[in-house]
This record gives sequence, structure tokens and C-alpha cells, in this order.
Amino acid sequence: MFPRLTGNGRIWIYVANRPLTSAESLIIEERLSIFCKNWAAHGNQLTAEFAIFHNQLLVLGVDEEIELASGCSIDQTSAIFRQIDKEMNLDLFNRMNLTFLEDDKIRLVQLSEITQAFRVGIIHANSTFLDNTLGVLSDLRTRWQVPFEKSWAFKRVKSL
Repeated sequence: MFPRLTGNGRIWIYVANRPLTSAESLIIEERLSIFCKNWAAHGNQLTAEFAIFHNQLLVLGVDEEIELASGCSIDQTSAIFRQIDKEMNLDLFNRMNLTFLEDDKIRLVQLSEITQAFRVGIIHANSTFLDNTLGVLSDLRTRWQVPFEKSWAFKRVKSL
């Protein structure tokens, strides 16, 4: 995962509210590839990579050991993802969408509905939870996918 970036890099994870079409994936990959090649902070090129995981999670990473992403350069990331979100209606900025991996497909559960989803068996203690709140590349590599019962989100399930 992002072999050109070091472990101390920063990441941004955006969750689409639905699987991307092939055409959407191509458009996003093209735009983010160009963005990564041209992304700079105070005139200094940033080393960045982008990937789409499970056809629904968009992840951008930057190597901050080479050059730090500044406020203005971070604003540029928000702008490009907002543009993509607006054009494709993906709800990328909804942080209440929790992601679970099931048979290599994403299952979204709203944070407000997590207890009910657990009670009716949509998700289980051993369901694979993908933590979209991570902000550091080393965390993405080591603790992005965890059993639901070991996640921060499991603590939000209200006891029966």
C-alpha cells in the first residue's frame, strides 16, 4: 500500500456512499494522478499517491518526511474531493458512514444505526471494520482492517 511513501505520511480516507462505476473510477484515478503529480506546498513538490480500495474507498497519502503538507496544500485536497463529490454525488464528506468489508465488498452502516445493525446481525463482533478515521499512513498499513469488536466503533454499540 503506497510503496513510495514512508510510514509517517499523512492520509485522507473518503468513503463513497456506493460502489463506483468503471467510468467514475477512471475519471477519479486520472484526476488524482494529475493532482498528485502537481501537488505542492509553498512551491515544493509533495510526494503523494492515491488509490481506490474495494471500489468505494478513496485514499490519498503524502510523504511528510520529504515535505510537509501545509494548510493551503491540505485545502487543495479538500477542494478536489469536494469537486469529485459534487459531480458524482458520492457523499464523501459524511463521516457518519462506517465501513465494513464483507466478501471484498463494502457494507456501509450509519453510526446512528450501529446498535440496530449489530442486533439484527447485519454486522457481527468479528466483521471486518475499516477505520476511515485514520490519518497516518503507518496506521493504515497496520490497523486499518480490524475485527469490529476491537474497533473504537464497537464501543458505540449500546448493550441489550
